[in-house]
This record gives sequence, C-alpha cells and structure tokens, in this order.
Amino acid sequence: MAPLAILALMLGSLLGGIALSVFGSQTAVDGGGAFFGCFSLVFIAGLVAPAKRSNVTLILAGLVTLLALVSLAASAAGLEEFADRPPLSKILIPVNHILGGLYAAFLLLPIVTPGTTLEQLWKEINALGLVVILLGIVISLGGLVARVFAGIWVGVAIGLGVIALGVTTWLFPFAYIYLRMKSLRLP
Repeated sequence: MAPLAILALMLGSLLGGIALSVFGSQTAVDGGGAFFGCFSLVFIAGLVAPAKRSNVTLILAGLVTLLALVSLAASAAGLEEFADRPPLSKILIPVNHILGGLYAAFLLLPIVTPGTTLEQLWKEINALGLVVILLGIVISLGGLVARVFAGIWVGVAIGLGVIALGVTTWLFPFAYIYLRMKSLRLP
C-alpha cells in the first residue's frame, strides 16, 4: 500500500504542477502540485486499503493537515528553508495540502462504497463545501490578525478564495440538478 500511495503522491504532484503551469506562475505550479499530490496520496491509500478504508483515509488526511500546519508554522517563524518563498507561497502551499486531503477524504468513501446513491454523494459534497467554507473563514480571520501585526493582506485574500471554493463546491450538486431539470424541458 505504501509504495503505491507514495507513487500516487509523486505523480499527482507532478501532473498537478504541469496542469497549472498554464497560468505561468511558479506559485500556481507549486499550489497545483501541493493540492493534487496530497489528494492522490490520500485517495489512493484509502482505495488500496479496503479493510480499514475509512481509518486509513482519515489518518492520512489528518497527517497531511498536521504536516501542512507545521509547514505553515515554519514559514511564519522564518526558518531558513522557507525564507526564500514568496509570502503567497508560504500560505498557499499548506492550504492546498489541507484542501487536497479534505477533498480526498470526503469524496473517496461515497465513491467506492457499494450501494452509494447519487443523493448520498451530493450530501457528502455539500458537507465538504461547508467544511471548506469554515476553513476559509478561519484562514481569513488569521489573515486579519496577520494584517494587524505584520501588515500583509495575503492571508485574507487566500481565505476569501477558499471561501469562494467552498461555496462553489457546496453549490455544485444544486447546479447539477438545475441543469438536469433544464434539459428535461417539461412542456
């Protein structure tokens, strides 16, 4: 299980970075690699561990979140390895790690559980959207504190972006239903 999950981490990170290189920014490449690497690690590890799938998924998502918080703290402390990162990357990369783990943890179980209905999947996506919105609120509040003490707005901007992502995730099932109903064109 571990070699396959590590391979998924590396491939997800590489492909995510390549996919977001179209934006022409190193921050986009790093952020895409961070999100898709963590997403693929948690998703594949949970996928290949059928006996304890939910435990493996939640433990790995928790470890990804813990490592992201340690990385964020190390960036804030100004450790040498993190000193040359731009301020946007110091916050965006750990946030993308957390989001990748969250999305994998919420989406894996309804997808691979036999007998899961579309309604159950939509409920999980709605719950995921609410958790992402709450994460965005926490990041925004932290960004406001950073604005007061350090004079930077990066945390607030990232927090608002995460809130927008959470709202989009939360609205996705409703948009799907709306488009399906619109395509029926009842007379």
